[in-house]
Amino acid sequence: MELATAMNQRARRKLWFGLLALGLGLILALVACELLLRNFDPLGRNYETEVATYRKEAVTYVWERRQVAPADLTAADLDGRLYWHKPLLDLDLGSFDLHTNRLGFRGPEITAQKPAGTFRILVLGDSVAFGWGVNDQFTFLRRWEIELQQRFACEVVNTGLPMYDSMQEAALLRDDGIQLEPDLVLLIYVVNDIEPTRDVVEQAVLGGTPDPKEQLVAPPDAWSFTADHIDGLLPATATLLRLQSDPAVRILRALPAGTNYVPELFGKGPRGWQRSREALRTIRDLCEARHIPLVLLDHSQPAIKALPDFCHTEGIPYHAFRFSPDELRLPIRNSPLDSHANQRGHDLLLAKLRSLEAELPLTTRK
Repeated sequence: MELATAMNQRARRKLWFGLLALGLGLILALVACELLLRNFDPLGRNYETEVATYRKEAVTYVWERRQVAPADLTAADLDGRLYWHKPLLDLDLGSFDLHTNRLGFRGPEITAQKPAGTFRILVLGDSVAFGWGVNDQFTFLRRWEIELQQRFACEVVNTGLPMYDSMQEAALLRDDGIQLEPDLVLLIYVVNDIEPTRDVVEQAVLGGTPDPKEQLVAPPDAWSFTADHIDGLLPATATLLRLQSDPAVRILRALPAGTNYVPELFGKGPRGWQRSREALRTIRDLCEARHIPLVLLDHSQPAIKALPDFCHTEGIPYHAFRFSPDELRLPIRNSPLDSHANQRGHDLLLAKLRSLEAELPLTTRK
């Protein structure tokens, strides 16, 4: 009897020691994972730091330019240009360098007055046109400009600013772009075009709150639940866990069966799409009044389903410009956290521009 009791005690101690060793091993493994993710950053957590640096050092905000308090901005201000690139920037953002010319645009110096005999292409857009995460000489627009210059006198003016929506792009064209005398205006259209930029300012600077009716809440799953509970101690590991779960998929699972995600129908989409249509008409009218060809290149992913028919109805030349499903399977993103195209992605975008050249009015004005 005593022997059996002693054996049971030893077995229990062995079990407890085993569980303790397993727990310590798990803790050490998590700590090691956290240190590796922080030190080598395979997830691209530097993206958030770079965005913060960009917002702090690279742009001038409308209230700074007008020398007023943000609270004094009018509704017209919020639908106009909210920020500009500072001119003559030479900024190391970490994964790429940002250089701007005297006019505040990314790229080489240009004169406000177009040189005689030069075909000038003005590009409107957000961070896709801007080329976030890639040095300027490797972006598809700069490389395209160099190729065109081998054939005729040409300038490609990249006015892209991260987070710009269609309203911002229309204001840029109205206030600054038209004065550059473009011979062609290209609009790189993305999902950001229907995500109102003014919301960021109203909420981050003016203390506004999001409209609950526009909030898309992804139901938690095991990955997100675990990530939320370890985020305070192991933030990098929590990020890794969140990447295993797609919020868009979780949102769709909470909707009626068979629902497809169409950006202009969910969240801010209905309001943003209405604003975008208004801005696209403004851009079209500004170009038509001066006989400047306008072409829209649709890079929206997921696709804005209503955009092609809208462009056809409104007389805006339209071309699909998004990555194909096969291309999206390639390593064309800057990192798991930064979905912008890397240099390989810009190779693909350049190839798409080349394939469209025959359909673009490249030499009709000078």
